[in-house]
Amino acid sequence: MKEQSTLNGRYFDGQSGNAHPVEIIVHNDYFAIQSATQDLRWEYKHTKIAARSENETRLSNRHHPDAILVLPKSASVALEAAAPEIFDGRRERRRITALISGLVIGAGIVTAALFIGVPAASGPLARATPKDLETQIGSNLAAQISILYKPCGTSEALEVLQPVLDEMAEKGEVGFPIEFRFVRSSAPNAFALPGGQVMATSGLLDAVGDDQEAFLAVMAHELGHVRARDGMQAVYRNAGLGITLEIITGGSGAAQQLVLLGGQLNQLRHNRKQEAAADETAIEILTAVNLDPSALSRAFEAIIAALPEKARSKKSEKKFASWLRTHPETKIRIQAARKVKKEGGKPPLTPEQWRLVASTCNVADEEAPDNSE
Repeated sequence: MKEQSTLNGRYFDGQSGNAHPVEIIVHNDYFAIQSATQDLRWEYKHTKIAARSENETRLSNRHHPDAILVLPKSASVALEAAAPEIFDGRRERRRITALISGLVIGAGIVTAALFIGVPAASGPLARATPKDLETQIGSNLAAQISILYKPCGTSEALEVLQPVLDEMAEKGEVGFPIEFRFVRSSAPNAFALPGGQVMATSGLLDAVGDDQEAFLAVMAHELGHVRARDGMQAVYRNAGLGITLEIITGGSGAAQQLVLLGGQLNQLRHNRKQEAAADETAIEILTAVNLDPSALSRAFEAIIAALPEKARSKKSEKKFASWLRTHPETKIRIQAARKVKKEGGKPPLTPEQWRLVASTCNVADEEAPDNSE
């Protein structure tokens, strides 16, 4: 008989995008998830790891396919001791294999066009993908990208910023818990991968400078891509089924190497319709958190202003313009964002907190070669 214990975590029901603080009561062959509004039972045999990082573990359950339970590191360690079968790698691989089989069958039902890369297949297939599977794809893809774009920043800065992003995601009903990181690149850039993975470059921090709201406007835009599941669509649209399966499994075959060598970020760019929709979502989110939505126009302007000083050759211009090249019709979008200018509230971070975030990738002992090219 396993010793009963109580743990704390956050529960995303997959419907509203809201995070609910919950208690997890560990029993012999299941754990109960309890809050003021719900009482759920997740059996161990139906529960698996959706994604795992140094600071937290995300769990999913077969009977609640859109839900995600997020455990901090201490609770994850305690649950692993009480229910090691959840963390059994062999069991997880068997379940991933079953999911892959279902994905292949679903792909054939949705449209055979996926096999020849017809973009029209990407939207329906992305929406049909279970959220826990998308989370796994995003986690594996983020690990691959981190080989080329080295993470930077301090844990203190991320701890300050993460609650702000969580609130934006909750009020924007994004539908995924957000896992955010900074990466070292002099190009002013930000991107959203499948399943709630969001990254921003050190170059973006340099570009926005003291304008905290401009940075958060870029983050709101990327959360728009997460909500629309644009990253998942891009994977299907550009990578093809063979590459997708290797991303899911974390394999190291020729298809995965093609992803690495071909440049994942260029392959994951979005079309104009998706960018316009993400702009609209950004305005919605900024308004919901009481910030000036026209900060999005300042973000564009700050990035453009950073280019002449830093771009000193044709090669550099291409490197630094990467974010703008994936965001077409920049002038038109600046004008559209300006039109929604309204008096915002107080920025969520104090000046001292923002300085901590803005300088996080400039810590001397974390300097590393730039991998932007």
